[in-house]
Amino acid sequence: MAEEPVAAKKGASFKPILWGFMFTVAMVSFPGLVLLVVVGLVPTFVAFMVDKAPKKYLAFCVAGMNLSGVFPAMIDLWQGANDIKAAVNIITNVFELTVMYAAAAFGWLIYMAIPPVVAALMAVAAQQRIMQLRASQREMINEWGQDIAQGYGGATIETGGKPTDG
Repeated sequence: MAEEPVAAKKGASFKPILWGFMFTVAMVSFPGLVLLVVVGLVPTFVAFMVDKAPKKYLAFCVAGMNLSGVFPAMIDLWQGANDIKAAVNIITNVFELTVMYAAAAFGWLIYMAIPPVVAALMAVAAQQRIMQLRASQREMINEWGQDIAQGYGGATIETGGKPTDG
């Protein structure tokens, strides 16, 4: 018997180590900014943990809106003293925190509201297409006669396009 080849071992992933290194560098270089982003993007982290879909549509929707809410605070931090004290002042400002989290909540609302609207529009478009095809079928029957409607399994306009028994 021939020996089965040994599967090549997958090397350890360096991704967690790289993320940890980048976080450490960012924390040392911009501690105020990292603190602001970590606190401001809490709804995004929650959305990533809650979203079980493979493409993470909820998480990306919340992240985009949440980032738009955190961005003005980031600008304020960059224009002023970029340190931990300034970041704590921004984080403890109820208005700033409300803007950040309300933007994330708006992302949740968009995720919940848009799919039913799109589904309704697609259903209306499908019904319109069915009406167009039935009108076209009637025109063909008027032009070619009723025999054309009996072509496949006895489907006719009168039966709604469904084959009849017989």
